[in-house]
Amino acid sequence: MMVKDIKLGFVGLGYIGTIHATACFAMPLIFKKLPFKIKFGPVYKNNIDDIPYFFEGGVKNIDELLKDNELNAVDICTPNYLHKMQAVEIMKKGLNIYLEKPIGLNGDEAFELMNMAKEKNAINQAALMYRFMPAINQARDLINNGEIGDILNFKALMLHSGYLNPKRPMSWKMRFDTSGGGAVIDLGIHLVDAIRFMLGEVKMLQARSETYFKKRPTSNESDSYEEVDVDDWTEAYFKMHNGAWGTVETSRISADIEEETRFEIYGTKGSIKISTKQPRYAFLYKKDENQYIVGNYREKSTFSKYVDTIYPDPKYSLGFMVDMHMASLMNFFLNIVEDKIVYKETPTFEEAYKSQLIIDKIIESAKNDSVMIEF
Repeated sequence: MMVKDIKLGFVGLGYIGTIHATACFAMPLIFKKLPFKIKFGPVYKNNIDDIPYFFEGGVKNIDELLKDNELNAVDICTPNYLHKMQAVEIMKKGLNIYLEKPIGLNGDEAFELMNMAKEKNAINQAALMYRFMPAINQARDLINNGEIGDILNFKALMLHSGYLNPKRPMSWKMRFDTSGGGAVIDLGIHLVDAIRFMLGEVKMLQARSETYFKKRPTSNESDSYEEVDVDDWTEAYFKMHNGAWGTVETSRISADIEEETRFEIYGTKGSIKISTKQPRYAFLYKKDENQYIVGNYREKSTFSKYVDTIYPDPKYSLGFMVDMHMASLMNFFLNIVEDKIVYKETPTFEEAYKSQLIIDKIIESAKNDSVMIEF
C-alpha cells in the first residue's frame, strides 16, 4: 500500500488547536496501516516558546509558514475574525485546508471562502465534527429508514456555563466585530449543521436572544468595563421543508454538573434521543412496542459504515470531543489521499456556508423583535 506523506501546518494552537493536534498525534496509535503519514510542520501562534517538540517549530507570521514548500495542508484554529484572511492566504498557495467553525464572521465571508475553495480545487473541510458522531449518523439512518414515521418536532440544545462568572474579562468572543455572534455562532453553528444533516433544510425561522451580563471587565483585575454586544443565550424556532418544527437553544450561562449537547426528535411512530454523554448510540423509542432500543442496527447508510471505520474504538476513546475531531480530521486526510471529496456528507466550505446563512438569519430575527424569516 502506498502511504501518502501529509505535512500539516498549524495556524493557532490554543484550546481547540490542542484538541486537533491531540487527535492527529493519537491517530496512528489507534488506527493501524493508515494510507497517510502525518508530519507535524511549523506552527504560527502568538507565543512560539511553548510549542511541543513534535512540531517543527514556531513561525512569526503566515508568510513564514507558507515558505515551507513541503506543506500540503494547513489547520486553522484562530479567532473567527481571522479565518477569512488566513484561509485566503493558504488557498492562494494551493494548499488543502481544514478550518475551525464558523469559517467566517458571516455568510458573506463564508460564501467567498466556498467559492475560492472551488476555484482552487482545494480539499477543504470545516470542523463541523458532529457529522462524525456515531449517534447522529445512527439517528439520521433511523429517520431515513422510517423507524419513527413522519417527523413532527425536535429540540436541539447546547448549554454551557463558562460565561456565568461576571468577572470573566472581555475577549474576542464577546465582541460582535471579532466573533460574529455569541452563543448563537459559537455553539449554534454545530446544532444548526447537525439538524440540517439529520432532517434536511430549514424553510423558515424566528429567534430571540438575551445578554444577561451586559458589561464585562476589560481585563483581569480591571475596574474598567466594556459593553458586551453579543448574546449569552439564543433560542430559534425552525420550520423545516419536511414539515417538522422545532427549537434550537444555545447558552453560555446555563449551569449544570456536566455540559451536554442533546437532540430530541419526535415522530408519528416514536422518538430518538441523542446525547454527548452517549455519543456512540442513539436512543430509539418505538411507540407500538413501548420500548427503548439502544445499540447496533443493521440498515446503515454507506456513510455510517464509513464513520464506524474512522471513529475511535471505545477502548481507545479520548473523550467525545477528541474522538469526534479525530474522525473529522481522518476524513480530511483520507480526502487528501484520494484527491477529492469522497463523501457528500463531508462538511465542506459549501456545507459550512449553508449552515452559516441560517446563523445570519437567526441573528437578524433576534435583532428585529423575533420577526419570522423565510428562506
